[in-house]
Amino acid sequence: MVLTDPHAAGARSLEEVVEEILAAGATAIQLRDKEAGSGELLPLARRLRDLCHARGALFLVNDRLDLALACGADGVHVGQDDLPAAGVRAVTPPGFVIGVSAETPELARKAQAEGADYVGCGPVWPTDSKADAGGAIGVRGLAAVVRAVRIPVVAIGGITPERVPELLAEGAAGVAVIRAVLAAPDPSAAVRALLRAGF
Repeated sequence: MVLTDPHAAGARSLEEVVEEILAAGATAIQLRDKEAGSGELLPLARRLRDLCHARGALFLVNDRLDLALACGADGVHVGQDDLPAAGVRAVTPPGFVIGVSAETPELARKAQAEGADYVGCGPVWPTDSKADAGGAIGVRGLAAVVRAVRIPVVAIGGITPERVPELLAEGAAGVAVIRAVLAAPDPSAAVRALLRAGF
């Protein structure tokens, strides 16, 4: 899963980069923008949704359930300070994907009990991509979360192709990246490297 960042794509348009990484094999895009308003993001969200669906990829929105529903996204990813998964599930259609950030086994079990489809776990390693990220939990922290739940666990934070085998060995179902792809000199090559490594 590639999370968007309004600043990481550099001079290129976000749509151009997303189209490129989808062509390279990215299976999910998550629109993440902590600065722009939902109304401002709606046209972009619809265009990204269309790009994803044309390639058979999932399109999720970070935090903003209103935007996810308005643009016809496949799902939403919420943090611990957002609407809980049970609240999201109560107002969304069948099949709507709900991801929840959970860096401890307790939070992951709570997310699962409330109807989350997956948990995003991390940061596994230190990262500069998310100013609101807590301290790194390490591979052992990730492994504890994986053991605590039956739903898929997606690792985030400091992900590189070289670290993927370690994540696979601990049971991670996938990875979520921002700068590892968007800030790479060749984003499509970065996606292919992650896929070759196991995701």
